Amino acid sequence: MKKIISLLSIVVSLFIILSACSNTSSSDSSDNNESKSKETVELKMAYISFGPEPADLELVQGEINKITKEEINVKVDLEPINVGQYAQQTNLMLSSGEKLDLLVTGNLSGFLDYPGQVAKGQLYPLNDLLDQHGQGIKDALSSDYLYTPTIGEDTYGVPQVRDLAMFRNLIIRKDLVDKYNIDLNSINTVEDLTDVFRVIKENEPDMYLMPNESTSASLVNSIGYMNGDFLADTIGVLLDSSKLEISNYVESEQYENEINLARKWYKAGYILPDVATNTESAQNLMKSGKVFAFFKSGIPYIAEKESRVVGHEVISVPISGSFTDTSTVTKFMWAIPQSAEYPEKSMELLNLFYSNADIMNLISWGIEGKHYVKVSDNVITYPEGVNADNIGYAPNAGWQFGNQMLTYVWEDTPPDMWEKMVELNESAEKSAALGFIFDTSPVKTELAAVTNVISQFKASIENGVVDPETELPKYQEKLKQAGIDKIIEEKQKQLDKWAETK
Repeated sequence: MKKIISLLSIVVSLFIILSACSNTSSSDSSDNNESKSKETVELKMAYISFGPEPADLELVQGEINKITKEEINVKVDLEPINVGQYAQQTNLMLSSGEKLDLLVTGNLSGFLDYPGQVAKGQLYPLNDLLDQHGQGIKDALSSDYLYTPTIGEDTYGVPQVRDLAMFRNLIIRKDLVDKYNIDLNSINTVEDLTDVFRVIKENEPDMYLMPNESTSASLVNSIGYMNGDFLADTIGVLLDSSKLEISNYVESEQYENEINLARKWYKAGYILPDVATNTESAQNLMKSGKVFAFFKSGIPYIAEKESRVVGHEVISVPISGSFTDTSTVTKFMWAIPQSAEYPEKSMELLNLFYSNADIMNLISWGIEGKHYVKVSDNVITYPEGVNADNIGYAPNAGWQFGNQMLTYVWEDTPPDMWEKMVELNESAEKSAALGFIFDTSPVKTELAAVTNVISQFKASIENGVVDPETELPKYQEKLKQAGIDKIIEEKQKQLDKWAETK
């Protein structure tokens, strides 16, 4: 009996000891976690740079960190990457698991591949993080825009608060309009521009129209899809953006009318003769006196901005109402890598860029008194002795960082710029397919073949360089042979499925 009692005592004693150890271990773990949570977290933030690294980047970073340390116990490592290397370098960082906590992504063909990054599992799903740590983001973006990048049941990107909508414009030199008494108020359709171009060409025979600001785009890109949605790639489009019916644009009556107009303008000598091979920007050509007008998608006060760029006062002639679609919203966004060590902290940091005006002005404009001075409450200019050539911090990319509406405006920009931008975003006509992102993987072979055909025909036929009567049938047949019908069928299938779960 004594042996039994003794054995029982030993078992009880062991149980007490183990319990005590367990409690101690749990307590230690809790203490460690609490201690870890009090440590300042360092986050690397990659974004696109459009020039050399600013000399005062570390100074600006230090000022930002004073705020982030106080607000969320985070220090940020700003990582600007030149636009020419951005896609390749961030892809390497994502695939290698290199430290990266926030990055600019987007849906721009040939540059930023948001859908591809999601498909590879490289981006972190954000729905729960937005609910828990993104109230500033949710306050700054309407749900239509915030969840436009949704793929499946989750969104993996956050659009910046910038020009999320636009309208199409003709940018034309004001001095020529005045000199030849051109009545721009009489322009109601794109066809009405013919008389404008005729007057200028008759009097300025060595000047031309540039069909599009971008050298990779065409006149059809500028004047087409007026009531439609080109669904990112123009391979299967909505001719009417209020209806989810995909068409082959190249076989539409609308397309035929547009390329015939392009041909008419080209034969009349209005369009730049070497437009199909030109690599010079429309702005540079206008600055040098070779171009009198070009088409450009725009935002409020686009004329004032372009006047500064081209060195001539220009007039903006709207040729469409304001509109928005998935491509416009998702072309640039912020994302958190799947490999981020502290995704909650990444979201907390991102949230500050959408809600904290001090941070947004620091990363957009630099340090007050050193890189800018205030002219009024929301208008700034260079400090005395500082100019564009010697300033130590001027990324010129405020639209990229978060909520641009929180930033000051430069002295030669209208003070109500951001109010007008908000009005544009809120009033824009939204495509019925806003939020639809096409998964190209089922038709990647056909897509590559069709893209090759487009590269052969697009520039010449859509800028009027060749005769549509002979070239359009060839273009249509080549597209069919390459598999465009299969792509359209797959896109319609995915769009229908998307609409059911929208």
